[in-house]
Amino acid sequence: MNLEVLPSFVTKVTQLFDTFNVRFGVMIVGPAGGGKTTCYKALAHAMTKLRLSNSSDKRYQQVKTKVLNPKSISMDELYGVENADDGAWTDGLASKIIRKMTKEDPSKL
Repeated sequence: MNLEVLPSFVTKVTQLFDTFNVRFGVMIVGPAGGGKTTCYKALAHAMTKLRLSNSSDKRYQQVKTKVLNPKSISMDELYGVENADDGAWTDGLASKIIRKMTKEDPSKL
């Protein structure tokens, strides 16, 4: 990725990796230009590279990311909603993305 190896950045990537290992979802927040995008992309790149090099550590998997702007849609559109009249569930955008990605062939990532 042609990044300079800075101990503080390596620490942030390691912290993100550790957080993903104990949480289902993570929100990365910080100021513009603070390295949020570079941090998650560096982690995704490293995990994919380690998986493709046949690492025995199963935590390293090929990573595919999907970026969306949650401010552009309502909470119901993002997460899903249950119809109050008939109890039918309608998936939100996040549910649809996760469902689609879980059905993809990992060898095609």
